[in-house]
Amino acid sequence: MQIRIATHDEHRMAVIQEAVKQFRKEHPDVSVVLEMLPDKTWMREKLMEMLRNGNGPDIVEWEDANIGQCLEGGLLSDLSEFIERDQVDLDDYYPCIRNAITDQGRVGALPVMTETIGVFYNKEHFDEAGLPYPQEGWTWDEFTATAAQLTRTDEQGNIVRHGVFTSFGYMFYIEPVVWNNGGAFLSADGRTLDGFLNHPATIEAFEQYLSLIDKGISPRLGVGRESWIDCFIHGKMSMYMDANWAIKPMSQVQKDKFGVVGFPSNKIQPKANVFQVYGYGISPQCANKELAWSFLRKLALPGSGVDKLWAVINLAVSKTTAIQSGQAADPLYIPFLEELKYGRKSAYQWLNMIPTFHHNKTFDKMRHASDVKRVLQETVDRTPVLQPLDPHSLPGW
Repeated sequence: MQIRIATHDEHRMAVIQEAVKQFRKEHPDVSVVLEMLPDKTWMREKLMEMLRNGNGPDIVEWEDANIGQCLEGGLLSDLSEFIERDQVDLDDYYPCIRNAITDQGRVGALPVMTETIGVFYNKEHFDEAGLPYPQEGWTWDEFTATAAQLTRTDEQGNIVRHGVFTSFGYMFYIEPVVWNNGGAFLSADGRTLDGFLNHPATIEAFEQYLSLIDKGISPRLGVGRESWIDCFIHGKMSMYMDANWAIKPMSQVQKDKFGVVGFPSNKIQPKANVFQVYGYGISPQCANKELAWSFLRKLALPGSGVDKLWAVINLAVSKTTAIQSGQAADPLYIPFLEELKYGRKSAYQWLNMIPTFHHNKTFDKMRHASDVKRVLQETVDRTPVLQPLDPHSLPGW
């Protein structure tokens, strides 16, 4: 007997290998075949080809795509029977994580790690400017006013330090700004752009975001040859809007220099923040799902021991893992765990949104706040309603 699993990431492979060691203590006669594929895009194409040809892996790597579409597209099996039988406590997962893996009573995957957005800030810059450190519950207006106060120019008026880096160019960063302003990219059922992407509240949020770049408070993307996080670490910006993954590369000395606060919101309505989640499921083609489930438990369930290794790579998906990994007591991770309370499914989770929006370079066409209304309306005019998903291609999953 054997189980096959594939990944494109060497860090994930290291965790999978540890799960294999634990699994084989109980199943010494089962061989686990691990496949390392070159990159994410190639892996997706290769996996779809293998599934179409009937020789796909037993354990499938799932990356945040809409779970209903993945179940209906033949990528994942429904795990609810195993979960109910073995009394897996789904309530241990943060609510947004639990919602991401379920659809109409079905469970498509077990999550292993997640990420969400907060704001890193340089304590020294705040002290130098005489500003109090930002606190949870701050508004977008407070955030932008603080960033403006922290921006520095030389005698010629050239910007020598940006107040913030906001990473314009990716839906992941601007979508919560849109939500907190009362807008949305897409209807809740994942079908309609018209009336959402071109809604006045959505347009206004994009304009607010881009105005930071127009005013020089934030760079757009390029900030020199160094990476964005290096520029933050080296003091070239005072705040850095990014996900929890930015913590891992920092040394302890660097970590001591920075604080983290939750994403700025709008007190007019309930706060929302974007998140991404990654996990593993069982292929519908798997010949021995009982055996695959036994391996999946070792690989993914909170409290398995392996779950703490996933927390080394990214943010914990469950309260158990957050505590056992130490993230729940770490001042840099605590704000990100708190942000999961506000997690909302991204429009990116709908697979047919990616080729419609992102592949048409919608962001690239918006250089200034004055471009926003025209570009978003052009996008809606081109595709007012998303094209139906081809279950055999699953683009962008």
